[in-house]
Order: sequence, then structure tokens, then C-alpha cells
Amino acid sequence: MPACIYEDTKIFYETMGKGVPIIFIHPPAMGRKVFYYQGLLAEHFQVVFPDLSGNGDTIGPEKTVTIQGYAEEVKAVLDHLEIEKAVILGYSSGGIIAQEFALSFPERTLGVILSGGFPEVLSETFKYEHILGMYFVKHFPGFLRYVIAASHTNDPKVRKDILEHMKKANHTMWFLFYDRSLHYSCTDRLRNLSVPLLLIYGSRDFVNQHIRSYRRYVSFQAAIIKGVSHQAPTKKWQLFNQVVTGFVQQHFK
Repeated sequence: MPACIYEDTKIFYETMGKGVPIIFIHPPAMGRKVFYYQGLLAEHFQVVFPDLSGNGDTIGPEKTVTIQGYAEEVKAVLDHLEIEKAVILGYSSGGIIAQEFALSFPERTLGVILSGGFPEVLSETFKYEHILGMYFVKHFPGFLRYVIAASHTNDPKVRKDILEHMKKANHTMWFLFYDRSLHYSCTDRLRNLSVPLLLIYGSRDFVNQHIRSYRRYVSFQAAIIKGVSHQAPTKKWQLFNQVVTGFVQQHFK
């Protein structure tokens, strides 16, 4: 599997396809395996799936997690692949990294796609979910892995792939990723986001209330996928992939 060296970390990634590049940023501990079905987008685009440090197959020392640091890892992968500009797609807490990348490196960003995205954690329910996640990482990581993997798919093969990949996560960095996500905010910088932005939410996802924050500060396109909560990339992957394809072809072909 290909890898790039960034500082003292060997970042593993998968890439396939040709065309407009899309790099996918995963949530805490899940790694690139959560984008199992987005590999099909390689029919139309170049897709890139990295494991950020502390996740999946990426190898390196335990270190302090920062959202800026993860954005710089994404940039390192693009540099390694000699990709000048890419669409940055972030899922769940991976979306705050996507936003930080776009705000920090606008010259490297074609557009931003957020699935279940938020500029900061605003609702009490979402805050509690983060705190609960941090508690389970510390005390019952095996149970949390199973719950997350099972909630994403009914396909036993994909569920097993996600679960086995999550077992590779560094628990300290997993905890810190949740913590940084809980305390991150780019709301006051959203007006600086000048590239096309697509927001994708499940109709049953309480995170979709964060769309109000975006409406106040930035223009965007939105897609609400019916019959699913937070796990649109895996549970409604056909429609999710269609929405991504339409957005990218509309703006960058």
C-alpha cells in the first residue's frame, strides 16, 4: 500500500481513478475503511483515502492531536501525489479537518463537501455524544468500536472491515480527536470560505440543525438524504455517490 512520510509519521493511503481529485477525511478511529463504497467514484474521479495519524495503517509515534495538524497531513498527502488542488470531502468530525484545510490552504482547495458537517458543536445532544464517546474510548473501546461499525452497515463484510480497521487506532489519539472536535470552531471564519460548498445530511440526523450556522455566513448547496441518520456514506451510498458526482461535475468538469 502506498504511503508518504510526513515529519515522523508514515501516512498510508489508497488512491484510484483519474480526473478531478477528491480526498476523503474520516472521523475518529474509523480510518479510510468507512469510505468503502466511495471507491466506486473512481469511475469518474481520482479518489484518495488516507489514514490520518493514530488511525488505521498509518505508522508513527503517539502525538498531540490538533485539527490544524491533521489538515497539514492532508496537504502532505496531496503534495506527495503532486495534486495541486482537490475537492476536500469530510465525514462527521472529518468535516472540521476539511473546513480547516480549506480555510488554511485555499489555494489548494477546489471545493468542500461535508457529510454530517458542522462548524462547531452547538447542540447539547451533540456535545453529550462527544463526551460519551470520550468516556467509552477510555473505558470500553471494544464496545464503542462494535457500536460504530454496526451502526454504519448491515453488510457483514464491510462491518468486519471497519471493525478490524478501528482496532488499529491509537486510543489516546482517538480520545483527543473527539476532544478537539468538541472544542473546535470555525464559525467566525466561514465567510472566508470562497470555494463551492456542498452539505449532505441524513433526514434523521440531529446534526443537520447545524445547517443554520452555515446559512448565516456562507453560500452553499445542500442535499438531505431521506431515510438515514448520520451514516449516509455507507447506508445510502448510492444516493450519496450520485450527489457527490453531480456536485463535482457541475463545478469542476
